Amino acid sequence: MDNSSTDGSREWIREYYPQVLLLENSCNKGFSAGYNRAIGACAAAYVLILNTDVFLEPGFVENALRSLAQSADTGAATGLIYQEGTREWINGGFFLRSQIRIAHSGNLSAEEEVFGCTGAVMLCRHEMLEAVKLDGEYFDETYFSYGEDIDLAWRAQLCGWKARFHPDARAFHVGSGSLDGQLRFVDKPPFFQRQTLKNRYLTLAKNGSAGVLLRLLPVFLLSEPLVWLYLLVRRPLDFPYLLLALVDAVRLMPATLRKRRQIRRQTVVSPAYIRRFLRSF
Repeated sequence: MDNSSTDGSREWIREYYPQVLLLENSCNKGFSAGYNRAIGACAAAYVLILNTDVFLEPGFVENALRSLAQSADTGAATGLIYQEGTREWINGGFFLRSQIRIAHSGNLSAEEEVFGCTGAVMLCRHEMLEAVKLDGEYFDETYFSYGEDIDLAWRAQLCGWKARFHPDARAFHVGSGSLDGQLRFVDKPPFFQRQTLKNRYLTLAKNGSAGVLLRLLPVFLLSEPLVWLYLLVRRPLDFPYLLLALVDAVRLMPATLRKRRQIRRQTVVSPAYIRRFLRSF
């Protein structure tokens, strides 16, 4: 899947890998739209979501498949990811923070059930992806990029699909390879900061049940003014542009609430089940 790259990737693939089916977008439609088109073209029982800046060790797919085989309702699996920029290993599975951000587990040695798997690299059952898609989209295309893996994980959990981490499935992640390695939120270009801010609101509104919102909202509402104050201090020239994230969220809220109603009809787990995966910080 080529999302309108400009580095010669398409020409290189055509020359050296003519047997590969190459899908091309005429413009960069974002992470979600790009992957949606690629997944839609797949007919296999399993789909490997793999970013261009991630490199797998031998055995990654085999070990991830072992995790998926734990039970028929395990829909996604990932592994131990080496973050090249910080020289550390992290659990590629994650839990959910109150700020609608991911919290990686400190467990690096044992298989465990997690809330979701990082969008950088995860092996998914095609059956799960088909079961949780909304309006024909696996990843929500209103997100463009960032946070779509949290949204997918939350929808999957609500529909009864589990996610697992396997420590023997190992990969190397450059991190923000398409953004010159700008890992931290504050260092990313304003466009992607705006997407991240907007997507947090949409994810919360779309997926949070009343019971879960009661747990999340107090910390979220207390911390959110601090986020905006931090941005005002750190990025004063960009701050008016970043405020448009609020406008985006309001504009997209009617469609988001319609999706919420669809998700509620598909929900098979209790709020207490989802709260098992929440972390305050």
